[in-house]
Amino acid sequence: MIRFAVHDRSGLAKEMPLHHAHIVGKEDLTVAGTIAFEDGIITCKKHSADAAALGVQVDAGPNGRLVLQTCLLPDREQPYNLFVELARHRLMLLLNKFEEWSLVALPADHPVMAGFEKARELFTKAIATPHDGTLETASRMSEFARESLWLGIEASERMTMLQAERELAAKASGKPLSTPNSSDKSGEKPEPPPKPTLGCTLHTDQFSEPLQKIVARNFDFVSVPVRWSDIEREEGQRNFVATDRWIEWAVRTAKLPVCGGPLLDMSSRGVPKWLHIWENDYKTLRELAYEHLKVVVTRYRRAVPRWTVISGVQTNMELNLRMEEMVDLTRLAVLTVRKLQPQATMLIEISHPFGEHTTHIDRALAPVLYAGIVKESGISFDGFAVRLQMGDAEPGHAARDLMQMSAILDVLASYDKPIHVTAVGAPTGPCKMPHPSVKYAELYADPGHWRTPFSPASQAEWLTQALSMAAAKPYVHSVCWQMLWDTDMTPEMRLGGIINAEGKPKPALKRMGEVSSLLRAGKSPTALGPVESESV
Repeated sequence: MIRFAVHDRSGLAKEMPLHHAHIVGKEDLTVAGTIAFEDGIITCKKHSADAAALGVQVDAGPNGRLVLQTCLLPDREQPYNLFVELARHRLMLLLNKFEEWSLVALPADHPVMAGFEKARELFTKAIATPHDGTLETASRMSEFARESLWLGIEASERMTMLQAERELAAKASGKPLSTPNSSDKSGEKPEPPPKPTLGCTLHTDQFSEPLQKIVARNFDFVSVPVRWSDIEREEGQRNFVATDRWIEWAVRTAKLPVCGGPLLDMSSRGVPKWLHIWENDYKTLRELAYEHLKVVVTRYRRAVPRWTVISGVQTNMELNLRMEEMVDLTRLAVLTVRKLQPQATMLIEISHPFGEHTTHIDRALAPVLYAGIVKESGISFDGFAVRLQMGDAEPGHAARDLMQMSAILDVLASYDKPIHVTAVGAPTGPCKMPHPSVKYAELYADPGHWRTPFSPASQAEWLTQALSMAAAKPYVHSVCWQMLWDTDMTPEMRLGGIINAEGKPKPALKRMGEVSSLLRAGKSPTALGPVESESV
């Protein structure tokens, strides 16, 4: 058991909503357990005596309201100071990335180094505060640590975008940066990094010429959902009309590559309601999944060269599967597509890369663990797909800073598979209550925000930074915005489009065009100016 004292200026905090709280073990693996808050103390009970960390949403000052993490800590009865441990982890993350990204030679007056040093000074003041056991002293420690944390996050985001500029320049030149994940142990000359391609997901409830023009002008490829729940709303009754028209337009008219899927989407929006009848009969569920895979791939195999074959199976949010069944379903999806379309590119999607759901949902697998098991199981797939979405009150959509997003991509890249970011996005307004069907919905209320509460302007600003960061990675082959327009039809995220429900463009649409043009020209979008708050 580990405990954390939460202090404010008046002493022990009287309230601490445990939104998105989770326990993290060794090697970034989220683990099962229970978390509670009482009388100013957070108590984390886990199923082992190993060191663990706490991830929880906190006020990060000018950086927003973010989910942050402590270092791994051993069990003890005396509570740790929450903000001291959050600041400690942030400084440790900065130091690790200085070395990993070869940025240790930055001059002392560089904004990144200056911010880091100031954060370290304040952290030193926090831990040097005399431990006399009084609430006043503990609150003073927390204040120093809180300021250290805020400055550390700001420095880490500056550092993340500095690295993105370097990596985008390397992609443009065809000369990869020397990083731990990109080194070639065979001694052969590493291949040049792929040019970043930018796409967008097209939902099938709308189809019009103005939307087609926007897609053709701004994107290098399109992603078309083929959700089981949309295609087969009633068992045995399939309808492909809505999906057909976008795929046909992309292939015949726009000449744009199409990414299809996820073929098996194990989220609440992807699993047909009638399938729950077979939840405890895996053999029948497997047969039904195979039939869906066969029908959809056979229909579109001449038009879709890249498939996201499965998504979210490790979360157990809809179907309560055992680990061996998760792996078997993943293998079934890959083998079925491989048999029907041997030349297709096949991706396995990590839908909740930070894994906070694992602490609360039975049998759920940490995303990093699932990725490792799949890689070692001998399944022949072509890459991992990753979803990086924030700002919506759903599992996996809590606001995080840019360095956390960059770091999780680096972790997944360690499995030596190409990565495609298949859904990146944030909303244009608050989405504070999850769908009633979400398990443990109270834990996911209030997703937080990045820097300022989400608005049309902040969405566009976040888009600029997030797309630049992801597209710059030497192992990332493509980046796809989560949805083009706001829709009520199984949306990726409420208010998450770059065109609103009335068909009017948001500021993010103009910014998307600017980012796309710069990436195509081999230039970095990171220096784009502030986003205007009014619509384009």
